[in-house]
Parts: sequence; C-alpha cells; structure tokens
Amino acid sequence: MLYVFLAISLVFIAGLAIKNYLKNSFCVICVAVASTWLVLLYLYKYSDFNDQILLGLLVGQSITGIFYFAMRKLPKALRIFSLPFLLTLTAIFYWLITSEVLLPVFVLLAVLWVGTWAIFTSRSDPGKKKIADIFEQCCEDI
Repeated sequence: MLYVFLAISLVFIAGLAIKNYLKNSFCVICVAVASTWLVLLYLYKYSDFNDQILLGLLVGQSITGIFYFAMRKLPKALRIFSLPFLLTLTAIFYWLITSEVLLPVFVLLAVLWVGTWAIFTSRSDPGKKKIADIFEQCCEDI
C-alpha cells in the first residue's frame, strides 16, 4: 500500500506542475487516483497485483468523483437520475475489475432507469411533481 500511496503522491505533484504550466482546468487528485488504479487494474489482470480491497477503494473514489462532477454540471432537473447513474457507474467499474456480467444487476438497473425516466417525463403533472422534487433533492440538505 505504501508504494501505491507514493505513486499517487508523485502523480499528484507532477499533475500540479503540469496543471500550472498548461493553465488547464482539471482535478489533479482525480488524475492521480485514476491513473494509479488504471495501472493497478492492468497489473491485477495481467500480473502479480492481488489487493482487490485497495483497487476497489481507489475505483470507488473515482466513481464518487465522476458522480459529483456530473451532479455539479447537470441541470438540477436531471439530478432525479442520481441513483441509477451512481449504481450504473458502480456496475461498470465492478465489471472492469471482475469481468463478471451479472444479469440480475443489469435488469435492476434497467428497471431503475425506466422508472426514473417515467417520473422525470411526468414531472410537470401536478400529482407527480412532488415525487419528482423529492428525487431531485435527495442529497441537497447535506
């Protein structure tokens, strides 16, 4: 784990220098963590790296980063899709690590997306607006 933390730290410091030099806007921590777990994922699949817990934690950090980035950029009305989006990211990254396709999970995701879409498309109906508002505001009061 020490070497992984060291790698993240070195990529972070290099990323800060590159970001400052290029005057670009990107999340240096996100790049450091994602590039590290991408290397670890390769090593896990094709070499000797066996620490699934550490790999899962780093991937989870990226899932959270992608989720919050999307929530900041998307219009408020689309936040209704928070749960299916987060779970879809998790399923995709789970598949990347394990190469397992879990059909029941993808069926559940399809049901969640369709159900959320039904709520989203009927949000202007006065009887259903309250439900859409509750979904949209699931994480606003924290």
